Amino acid sequence: MTDLLPHRQPRPTVPLSAGARFIRGFTRIGSIAAVLVALIGVPTTVFIAIDRYNSAMSSYRSAKCIAGLAQSGYTFKKKYEYSSAVDYSVGGCSDYYHSNSTVNDVIAIADSPVPTFLANEGASVLGWGLVITGFVAVAAYLAFWAIGWLCAGFTRDA
Repeated sequence: MTDLLPHRQPRPTVPLSAGARFIRGFTRIGSIAAVLVALIGVPTTVFIAIDRYNSAMSSYRSAKCIAGLAQSGYTFKKKYEYSSAVDYSVGGCSDYYHSNSTVNDVIAIADSPVPTFLANEGASVLGWGLVITGFVAVAAYLAFWAIGWLCAGFTRDA
């Protein structure tokens, strides 16, 4: 009992075979690729979802402006003689979203409830974008793992 032994014995280290090193290396590369996919995909998805919501809000505000002019008795003219597009920009309203819509359609949009993020397609875009990002990240990881597994099959340990 005179020998002082450490509480935990160090685990014996066994050198990895060449195949195990291939699999471990490609698994690490796959992990890095999956993290990169997630780091790029999540912010891109959030940006697109917010942009869709902002676009819906701009369309709604523009429709409210046009509906206010139409209800005050303003008559809108065609943008061009040969087209059916109506020129809504003359009253100070943006016609980017509604130039090909009739006045009644624009008034219907203005009378609808204010778009919210959850009721708009922003939430749908966010959900699908995150799902697709997750699947692509998992696929990248599994692809690199499979490449490592394939390369490990061709190694020969002596």
